[in-house]
Amino acid sequence: MPMKYLMILFLSTSLGVTSAAFAQDSDLMATAYQTINVRSGPGTQYEIVGQIPQGDIVPVNGRDSSETRWLRVTLEDEILGWVALFSVTLEGSPDDLPIISATNPDEISGDSGVVVIAFGRVNVRSGPSITYEVIGELDVDDEAEVFVRSNAQNDWLYVETEDLQGWVAYFTVTVTGDLDSLPIRVPDGSGEVLVPPSTLVPTRYNVHLRTAPTLNSRIAGIVPFDSATTPIARTEDQRWIYVVYEGLEGWGMAELFEISDEQVDALPVYSLRTTATPQPQITPTVIPESSDP
Repeated sequence: MPMKYLMILFLSTSLGVTSAAFAQDSDLMATAYQTINVRSGPGTQYEIVGQIPQGDIVPVNGRDSSETRWLRVTLEDEILGWVALFSVTLEGSPDDLPIISATNPDEISGDSGVVVIAFGRVNVRSGPSITYEVIGELDVDDEAEVFVRSNAQNDWLYVETEDLQGWVAYFTVTVTGDLDSLPIRVPDGSGEVLVPPSTLVPTRYNVHLRTAPTLNSRIAGIVPFDSATTPIARTEDQRWIYVVYEGLEGWGMAELFEISDEQVDALPVYSLRTTATPQPQITPTVIPESSDP
């Protein structure tokens, strides 16, 4: 049974990078409009494995999700890597690209060696908190394999059975195996992917997300105080960051988030690609002087 949040398609190296021989054919091409980093997975938490110089064109063979925030590309040395959608210009639509899920190199797959047994009837939730919805139950003495823990205290465990994947509270189960061997992951701002907690940034206040990085742009929605968001991109001056929160996306001022200068700097730059509108040339009308006193 494939893990809901973790790796769906194995890549052939521990970094999540594989030979171009495994890439699906695609006619879609991407042009870098500035020198951009290529990463081993679809996110800034992944290792940089190369760069694409400004103006270079590379083939695109996959995307990270239906929202298409990251694209998988093939480099000249036949290495597959990921670039942010913001960082390239596409010659076509990415909608027909296959969705390829990847995971961090230190995440595990296959048998974890850690199993839980339910004390009684145990709720399985969509995330590591009682605020997440209940998506199923484990019955008394049901067993499930554990793949991820929510923190060093092991408060919540991500488990799988043959027909159920989700989170259970540690105190509701008996654990067999070494939990300390499991990676610590939490859902990202979209709720669709598990990421290291360090890659999320909480809000300092209730934050208005806007459709463009300006105060006079339309408000797309509001992210509540102390909510974990996933940063996707930034403006060149680092004053604004583009974030995802529970299906809501938009721009917020960087100072409204608990994010360091180093974290902001690591984000890909989103440049507004606009074409200047030609301004009409106006010839002033000359009014002759009047001879009247």
